[in-house]
Amino acid sequence: MKIIRKILFWGFFANLNSQITIMIDPAGDAKNVGRKIVESYERTITFKMAESLRQKIAEKYNFKIVFTRNPGEEVFDLQKASFANRLNVDFYLSLHIYRHEFAKPKVFVYNLVYNPVVDFANRSLDPYKFIPISQSHYLNINKTQLFGRSIRDYLSQEIFKNKFDFYGVYGIPIKSLVGVIAPALAIEVGICNEEQWKFLVDPIVDSLNFLNR
Repeated sequence: MKIIRKILFWGFFANLNSQITIMIDPAGDAKNVGRKIVESYERTITFKMAESLRQKIAEKYNFKIVFTRNPGEEVFDLQKASFANRLNVDFYLSLHIYRHEFAKPKVFVYNLVYNPVVDFANRSLDPYKFIPISQSHYLNINKTQLFGRSIRDYLSQEIFKNKFDFYGVYGIPIKSLVGVIAPALAIEVGICNEEQWKFLVDPIVDSLNFLNR
């Protein structure tokens, strides 16, 4: 059985640095272009959006932002999860974009849930022992829920009703979050043109203000 472990060495040194670390996972890689978006592809636009998020998050909060990939790299989902676990990141954000026909953008937020009854059952897990990949999200599932509600409460405000439609938080077996120990969410954005994502960056950045408390 494939397993992962939270490594003491990385956890110790990460805790010496109080700066919050967010890992952003822009969908796609060198071999996976993702969904077609007008004349471009998901891989390209998610990376552009991730770059914009990194710049604005660093400016607003002084958080450390790490990407799961660079342009031209091929990276598998479990490699990304392993990277996040070794760095002991504070928050993992998977970013996805698709094209739709509506003028107003749509924003969906997901977290990893296989079975609500099983996943949310009270249990005691030792983070320093071997944990099956399929159970790694158990360690911070309540914190993930808290993060998701904070983002939902901000993005579902009345001031944004005319700018985009918000949906979530939905618990689904989403592949891009499998194996990640840190609180992890996926944001999926529906846009009608290649530039529309730009209007969503500031609201998403502002929705992360709860991490700054």
